[in-house]
Amino acid sequence: MALEKPPLATVEPGRPITAQGWNAIVNALSALYDAVLAIGSGSVVVSVQSDGQPVADAQIVAEPVGEGQPVEGLPLFGTRTTYLVTGVNDGAWRLNVSAPGFAPQVVEVTLPVNAPVTVNLARSGVPVPDLFNTSYSAGLAALNAAGLQAEIALDTMGDEISRAQIPAEYQNQPILFQTPVAGTIVDPAVTRLRLVVAAAVREEPIVTVPSLIGLSQIEAARALEKIGLRLGKVTVRS
Repeated sequence: MALEKPPLATVEPGRPITAQGWNAIVNALSALYDAVLAIGSGSVVVSVQSDGQPVADAQIVAEPVGEGQPVEGLPLFGTRTTYLVTGVNDGAWRLNVSAPGFAPQVVEVTLPVNAPVTVNLARSGVPVPDLFNTSYSAGLAALNAAGLQAEIALDTMGDEISRAQIPAEYQNQPILFQTPVAGTIVDPAVTRLRLVVAAAVREEPIVTVPSLIGLSQIEAARALEKIGLRLGKVTVRS
């Protein structure tokens, strides 16, 4: 029940209290007791799991069967692997449990219970594999095996890398970043990943520039063309 603040009156010392004033005090105290008792003093521990492992980021809402207000469970904190719902009374309750990437579940319990209430959630998608430090080619293969696809792949210089025909210099380059992060449960039909790959080192050919002293402009241009260079702007000085 909602607790409403009653009208409060101030009196002078020695002034007798009226029956109306006394009744207002009694009614306010009664409403306070009812509100405190409605909060509940019990608690229940809920273990939310999937494939035997704790599920993080779950949301638990305990709903009383009958009259009363729903109570939301506390999130995981510290080293806790189970959720705590406080402020519940003895009796029948429904635990509404949900988590991103999982199908929601409703579990009915009768309180009090001594052991944790275990709720097993079924995945509604697939977990994103951990691609950090995996070679680009192996990372794409891992995504394909999981039924996922990379929407775009960039190197650390910002250049896009082909996903269909992987350039030879990027075959073994490590993946440095991915989004969504590893472990995120996603829907393969709509989710596309983004990858950042270490830039490949390209070795440019090195040539030795020959001496062009004494050559005409045409002769110098031909000499440079033989070794793959091109004559640029020519400045003539008298």
